[in-house]
Amino acid sequence: MAEIQVHEPAPTRAADGGPKPADSGHTHDSLFKNAYFLMLSTGVSAVLGLGFWLVAARYYSEEAVGQGSAAIAAMRLLASITATTMIGAVVRFVPRAGRETGRLVWGTYAVSSLVVALAAAVFLLTLDTWGASYAPLGTPMAGAVFVAACVAWALLTLQDGVLTGLRKAEWVPAGNAVFSVGKLALLAVFAGTLPVLGIFVSWAVAIAFSTLPLGWLIFRRLIPRQAAADRDKEPPRLKDMGRFLAGDSLGAVFSLAMINLLPVMVAVRFSAAENGYFYVAYTVGGTMEFMAINMASSLTAHASHDPRGLADGVRGALRRMTLLLVPVVLVLVLFAPYILTPFSPDYAEHGSTVLRLLALGALPRVVVELYIGVLRVQGRTGVLAALQGAMCALVLGSAAVLFTPAGIAGAGWAVLLSMTVIAVVSAAGLRAALRHNGSAPAA
Repeated sequence: MAEIQVHEPAPTRAADGGPKPADSGHTHDSLFKNAYFLMLSTGVSAVLGLGFWLVAARYYSEEAVGQGSAAIAAMRLLASITATTMIGAVVRFVPRAGRETGRLVWGTYAVSSLVVALAAAVFLLTLDTWGASYAPLGTPMAGAVFVAACVAWALLTLQDGVLTGLRKAEWVPAGNAVFSVGKLALLAVFAGTLPVLGIFVSWAVAIAFSTLPLGWLIFRRLIPRQAAADRDKEPPRLKDMGRFLAGDSLGAVFSLAMINLLPVMVAVRFSAAENGYFYVAYTVGGTMEFMAINMASSLTAHASHDPRGLADGVRGALRRMTLLLVPVVLVLVLFAPYILTPFSPDYAEHGSTVLRLLALGALPRVVVELYIGVLRVQGRTGVLAALQGAMCALVLGSAAVLFTPAGIAGAGWAVLLSMTVIAVVSAAGLRAALRHNGSAPAA
């Protein structure tokens, strides 16, 4: 596989002596190559993830599936406290870090691990307030595994961001495939010995299958290579990174609350069996939104190198995401019951509406995520935080209201309606970005 260049292209001179635009063809090829690898990773994870929950539904009771999915949702929520808040800065600044790349990544990993471990400990100390679905985590051994899993999941998430920032996203699908296959194999192994916590433990143990080998690759091969190639590039200043993080992290907190707190709300509000129905549909339908997030991350990483290509990058991303997502969304909407029936007829009966609504909600999510990527490139993190705050408030607030009349499908309606409203607002910002180059903020 050809190596993607990490150098910032040197400007050439036009015939009139002025700067000549960078070679957009090379930039866009690299951008979308990175994006395609990220979306391939999402697709691989979705297919193998579907197999994981299919096996779980066969080997474990509905209550065990609900309890296992609740523990996984809590783990992802706590891990995302730092992983989600820092990943925007990682994607933004790793491409520009030069000789300080290693120090930047190590510092991010250390801070993330400490904060997530403390948050997981607080969660376990208040476990009685979170509902019966979390009762299996109450033993000391289960608690220790839970804390370690939260830290490992945060590192796994940051690892994908580091690879994206290094423009080596071809390793992301490989790492996620190893993780997905590993947890699937362990799921069957633990079915007999851990009939309740086997789902969560198989997920937690398999994280190491990806983080350890890819961590070695990042720190022993990829970071030294970038540091040597960009040794003359001035690293970003702490002041600049702090200003960016102040707004981006706040927005990321809202984003993680929306994505990860929604299944926790379902686990607290409904029975373990109903939570299992929801979580399987949420896992399948949520794949679409992660494709949009990955495309936006790739856009951020590449436009940070050359902001002049931002407008063309947005146009290309919109075209490609439309061609990719619309057929997939149609399949999910039309065949939702058939997709969920292999789990059991109960999953198809109770989860099909949720799956359809989440799939439809992915279409406006594309517009929202691409606008978020534009705001990161432009450094407009205050606007980004306001946008994500409004999105979080709409999704969680409307879900809380819609749970009573619609049951678990209320979460799907909340996502679809809220994303549509935010997409209308974001579309105006995207139009402004398409009329300006990336060197100046859009109006």
